[in-house]
Amino acid sequence: MFYWRWFNRRHHPFARLVGGVLGLVLLVGVLTLGFFALVAFAFVGTIVALTRALARAHAQAQTPAAHPHVLEGEYVVLQNRASIKR
Repeated sequence: MFYWRWFNRRHHPFARLVGGVLGLVLLVGVLTLGFFALVAFAFVGTIVALTRALARAHAQAQTPAAHPHVLEGEYVVLQNRASIKR
């Protein structure tokens, strides 16, 4: 018969108590570390969001197009070989 020996319970009551308390302390430590990481990410994210919002507020507003259906942009006219006279 096979036994899973990885998580065997200790027989001594004091060893069980120490193992349980150690596990709880580790769990609380990991949760505390995760909480502080979350607070740090939220703080940095807030700074980034405020910086972007202020940068957008001070940016110049784009002038609207003369006609709402006209797209403005730069372009280059490429000549077709058939249109070139030799």
